[in-house]
Amino acid sequence: MNKIIFLLLSILISSGCTTQEAHLWRGDFESGDLSQWSYLLNPHGLSVQDTCVYEGQYAGQAMITGEPDMLWHGNENLNRTEFNYKPAAERIGEGKETFFGWSFYLPQPLSENKHETGYWESDKSYRQMLRFNITGEDISFQESAAATPFWVKPGFASAGKWHDLVLHIGWSTDATKGFTQVWLDGEDMGKQFFKTLHASDESMFTQIGILRAREDRVEKIYIDNVREGKSLKQVRWDNKAVTCN
Repeated sequence: MNKIIFLLLSILISSGCTTQEAHLWRGDFESGDLSQWSYLLNPHGLSVQDTCVYEGQYAGQAMITGEPDMLWHGNENLNRTEFNYKPAAERIGEGKETFFGWSFYLPQPLSENKHETGYWESDKSYRQMLRFNITGEDISFQESAAATPFWVKPGFASAGKWHDLVLHIGWSTDATKGFTQVWLDGEDMGKQFFKTLHASDESMFTQIGILRAREDRVEKIYIDNVREGKSLKQVRWDNKAVTCN
């Protein structure tokens, strides 16, 4: 029996067969509904669609209008519809790290006004700490409290093509220890140090979709391949170019 087990293991190793470790969480919409997500902000703007996907059969859609029912508590500066995911509390805290990524597709370019398309926020004080913005076809990343972004990538958020973001976060209330590192379609945008955790007694959640000041304009973004992993290797971009007709 031992010889048989040894032979089978040898065959697996020599053939390169390995078992892929499961992600900590997936938001890939392959359930065919929105049940993978922790919470839905203005859920009437959120849906599952199958006409344009990054992988699998389904992807999410966030569609926003300037109608009153898409203003958060009537605030015209909070015209929003977003998917919310909150990791397990034990995975967020001083000195802990998060490896996270997602893919997005724009059927049409967004307007030249700022759109917050992905950010992390504290779960008690609701203080946004870091975010991605899309303005027209340009994407930027910043500490939310800062007046200017760390960087701007012109043309990255172009319409008609799937794009991928990977984010490595080191959580800390100390601005010399907290950090982020971002990859855009595999391109390393550098490492930045700042306060990433608002308070030691708070956890964090992320929201992905569209948050903008109110416009009389309908806009859509497709979301797919959202993943949280145990390592950068597990969430890194798979170098797959995908377009939709």
